[in-house]
Amino acid sequence: MKKQYEAAYFTVEASLILPAVMLFTVMMIFLGFYSYDRCVMEHSAYEAALRGTSSHYKTAQEAEAAARTAASRLVEDKLFAMHDFQYDVAVDAGSVTVSYRCVVNMPFATWLCEYVPEIDLTLEISRSAKRLRPARTIRDCRVLHGLVAP
Repeated sequence: MKKQYEAAYFTVEASLILPAVMLFTVMMIFLGFYSYDRCVMEHSAYEAALRGTSSHYKTAQEAEAAARTAASRLVEDKLFAMHDFQYDVAVDAGSVTVSYRCVVNMPFATWLCEYVPEIDLTLEISRSAKRLRPARTIRDCRVLHGLVAP
């Protein structure tokens, strides 16, 4: 009689613990996807901004076109936990700024939003880089060369 009681006790404990362990496992996998996507987006935004800063581009329109092309291609088919992906490129005389915006595709998000209505599941990342001026860059390189090689 005692063995039958212990077996049922183990079954009840397992039925309570197993869903919690599975939920924890799914959330940890999602956290890995989210971290990866965030790193890809941050790196891609900065790299796209850098591509628009080349001294080869004489006008802001050329720089914007190069940064816009890079911004779309760098994250293409690389994101796992994001949807509704958008990007924006802004170019002025001194810098190029690339901004990404997307919604985090979180498991159980609809359930979570029912209980926490003010939660914001959007991710916005913006990186900028200074535009290169060839004359200034050459002068800076000559100054550095003079400091390094006396």
